Amino acid sequence: MRDSRIVAFGLRWSHLLALVGLVIVASVLSPYFLEFRNIMNVLRGASVLCIVAVGMTLVILSRGVDLSVGSILGLSGATFALLAATDVRLAIVAALAVGVAVGLVNGLLVAWLGLQPFIATVATLIAARGLVYIVSDGANIIVRDPPSWFEAIGSGHLGPVPVPIFIAAAVVLALWFLLAHTAFGRHVYAVGANEEAARLYGVKVRLIKVLVYCISGLLAALASIIQVSRLTVAEPNAGQLIELDAIAATLIGGTTFDGGIGGVPGTVLGVLILAVLGNLLNLKGVSPFVQMVLQGGIIVIAVVVSELRQRRR
Repeated sequence: MRDSRIVAFGLRWSHLLALVGLVIVASVLSPYFLEFRNIMNVLRGASVLCIVAVGMTLVILSRGVDLSVGSILGLSGATFALLAATDVRLAIVAALAVGVAVGLVNGLLVAWLGLQPFIATVATLIAARGLVYIVSDGANIIVRDPPSWFEAIGSGHLGPVPVPIFIAAAVVLALWFLLAHTAFGRHVYAVGANEEAARLYGVKVRLIKVLVYCISGLLAALASIIQVSRLTVAEPNAGQLIELDAIAATLIGGTTFDGGIGGVPGTVLGVLILAVLGNLLNLKGVSPFVQMVLQGGIIVIAVVVSELRQRRR
């Protein structure tokens, strides 16, 4: 009985235990890991992925997937950079609107036309990336002489803490509250757990699906603004493969493709696991190709643990 309880505890808190263990290992293997400056760099680097990943969490909770977030990030960034010379505030609104618009297209394709989420979002991934190359002509778009308040979004600090960390924290808290304490959040879980039962209960299933894709697109666009603010340039290939990192963080955090299981706190832990592992491997000079192999192995382990957790339930 005691062994069974230990196993249950380990499965329930596997992602938290993995993060704690990884931090301990990293602090032992590298004397630089626990330096404040390094920790802030890790968290700042993870902030963009965190924002995208919590949006992905909503989509996966509703039993969908959004493979277009990387292209949305690139397209929104290019939109901002093109309009920034006219009016930076207008450019920010336009970039966010682009993210919502692509998310709306995804939602309509999935909810109203009945396309599989994989097919629908692959189509918008390709189309949005094509638009990025069209509007940028395949070249970087430089944001010249941006106002200091805009540069602070990606490069500024509040005290010793980088601004992107505060933005990511605000997004995490907002999405956590939305899922945990609102009717919309309950409906997202209901749609993911059993779509037909949710419909019979009176949940507007199609509307919920459209909204989660719009939120995912909005957050990808927000991430693009942070990225462009830091680099002062919009790259046509920005955001490539971030959708895979976002899915990986979500799965590592305990959210499953079966829908209705998981949440934002787990995804944040998943993002931190990937960030700490990446930082440790960089400090040790490990090849980025080897890092990709290790990340793939972590995803497999996370899925296996998730399956074991569900069986025990």
